[in-house]
Amino acid sequence: MPQPSFSHPGTASAGESSSTSPTAPLDAFLDDQHQSFYENIYKSEAACLCILRLLPPVCRQIVLHVLWSHQTLKSSELKAFCGIDERLAPEEAEEVLRPARARHIFLALNHKHNKFQWPLGDTFKQGLRNALTGLGTSNSFGVPYRRSAHDDSPTQTELVDYGEDTWESILKYMVSSGLLGRRNPHRPSSSVLDLLQKSELMADPHAQDGRPVSYDRLTITSKGFQFLLEDRQAQLWQLLMYFVKHREDRGESAADVVSLLFSLGCMQLGQDYSASDSFPLSYDILDDLEQYGFIYKRRTLSNGRKRDQFFPTHLATSLCSGDSSVSRSQSADDKRFLILETNYKIYAYTSNELEIAILNLFVDIRIRYPNLVVGKLDRKHVKAAMDKGISAYQIIAYLASHAHPQMYNHPPPLLHPSVTDQLHLWDQERNRLKAEDTSMFEFFSKELFEETVAEAKRMDCLFLSVPEKKLIFLDPGSRESIKDFIKTKQAQLRGGY
Repeated sequence: MPQPSFSHPGTASAGESSSTSPTAPLDAFLDDQHQSFYENIYKSEAACLCILRLLPPVCRQIVLHVLWSHQTLKSSELKAFCGIDERLAPEEAEEVLRPARARHIFLALNHKHNKFQWPLGDTFKQGLRNALTGLGTSNSFGVPYRRSAHDDSPTQTELVDYGEDTWESILKYMVSSGLLGRRNPHRPSSSVLDLLQKSELMADPHAQDGRPVSYDRLTITSKGFQFLLEDRQAQLWQLLMYFVKHREDRGESAADVVSLLFSLGCMQLGQDYSASDSFPLSYDILDDLEQYGFIYKRRTLSNGRKRDQFFPTHLATSLCSGDSSVSRSQSADDKRFLILETNYKIYAYTSNELEIAILNLFVDIRIRYPNLVVGKLDRKHVKAAMDKGISAYQIIAYLASHAHPQMYNHPPPLLHPSVTDQLHLWDQERNRLKAEDTSMFEFFSKELFEETVAEAKRMDCLFLSVPEKKLIFLDPGSRESIKDFIKTKQAQLRGGY
C-alpha cells in the first residue's frame, strides 16, 4: 500500500517550482525561527489555529488526535496511527512529525517509563484548545466594533474591489516603471515604495553611483519581475515577510507582527472590528497594511482623529484559509491566453490591464482590441527588458505559464525552439564583451617574451599573450613583480624590451 506524503508544505522536489506552495515564503520564514518565537506567537489562539492549518493533513490529524488527551504521543501509537512498521526505529518514525516538530508543536523525543514519546507543547495545546472552544482572553480573533444603527458598512463586493484595486495598483506601478517614458499616475505611498526598494523588487539604478535613492527613479528588477509571475497568494505572503523583516529592523517583535497577520487571517469578510481593542499595541501596523489593501478604513472624523473601526478585505481573510472564492482575480483558465507563433508574433486573448502591461515590458504591441492584443517579440523590446534585469528564462517561463490551451494541441515542446533559442541568444549578447583592467608589456626579444609568459603562467596572472606581436596582458596587481622579473632576466640576457 502506498504510504502518504509527509513532506513539509513549503518544500518541493527538484523538478518542481519553488512556488509550489502559496505559503512558501511564510514557511521559509518560520523555518528560521527559534523556540522563543513560537512561545510568543502561541499565546495567540488565532496563531495556533493558523499554524495548524499550515501543517500537512497527516500532521493535522495527529495533533487533533492527541490534543484532548492527557497522555503524550507514544512511538507505538504513532506507528499504529500511520500504518508504519512497528520495527522501525522511533527516530525514523519521527519523520512523520517533522513539520510539527519544526513548528515546536511537539517537543523533542524522550524515553520515559521504557517508552519513546513526544510531548505536545503546553503553550500550543492551551492556545489551540481555546481557539476551538472559544475560550481565551487574547482577543486574537478580533473585537467587533460597536457601531450605531445609522452607520452604513461596505458590502463584501466593495471590500473585494477595494483590496484588488489597491493591490493591483502596486503591481501596475512596478510594471510601468519598466516602460520607458511611462509611469502609472497612481503612485503608491512612500512607505510602500520604501518596502519595494528595500526588498529589491524595485531599485534606483543611479544609486550605484553614490547618489541617494530616489523614489522617482525606481524601476522594476529581475527579482521584481519574478514576483509578478508568482501566484497571488504567494505574492501576498512574500511581501508580508518583507514587511515583517522591515518592522523587525525597526526594533519591533517579529512574533507580534506575525501574530497580527494570523489574527487578520482568521477574521470575517464584511465584519468591522475595533483596532484599539483588537490590537492595542500594534495600531500603526494597521495603517501600513491599509496601503496594500489588506484592510479598509473609513475617512477620518471631523476632529482629525482616525476612526477606530476597520474592515479586513479578502486579501487578509484568505491568508491562512486559502479561500480565494471571493477574489476578483483571474481563474486558471483565464490566465492561459497567449498564442506564440514561430514568426515571433503573439496573440493575447485578454482584457486584463495588468497582464497587458507585463507583456508591454518585452513585446512590441501593435494592435489592441477589446479582448485581443497582437504584438511581436523583437530584439529592441526584449533587450530593453533584459537590460533591466529580466532574463530569457523568466520571459520563457511567463510565455509557457500563460500559453493558450490551443497550444497544447501541438506536439511538444510547448514553445518552439526557434523562439526560445533566439531569446537566449539575445540574452547572451549582453555578455559577449567584458571590460577588465590590465597591464600590457611589449617585447623585442623572443626569448625574454617566452620566459616572461612562462613566469606569468606560474604566477597565474596572465590574461592573454600574442606571440606574433610579442605582447602580454597581465593582472595589474602583478605588474611590479613581473617588472622585477624582467629586469633580472635582462641583466642575464643583456637584452632589451
